[in-house]
Amino acid sequence: MMEYRVQFANAWSEKNGDEVPSETMSLEDAQRFIVDHPETEYVILVRTVGAEPSIWSLLPFDER
Repeated sequence: MMEYRVQFANAWSEKNGDEVPSETMSLEDAQRFIVDHPETEYVILVRTVGAEPSIWSLLPFDER
């Protein structure tokens, strides 16, 4: 099973964007969050549930 997070795509997005939720979410919730904030660039991070807290990978664009 996988879990997802949303992160700013770049430093410019972080300076000018909305807040990023700190909790993990489903892929559908991450996609919805991005759609609901079109003025900010985000990426989706993914990891296996139970993986070490610092291990996240960038979800490939074609899987978003």
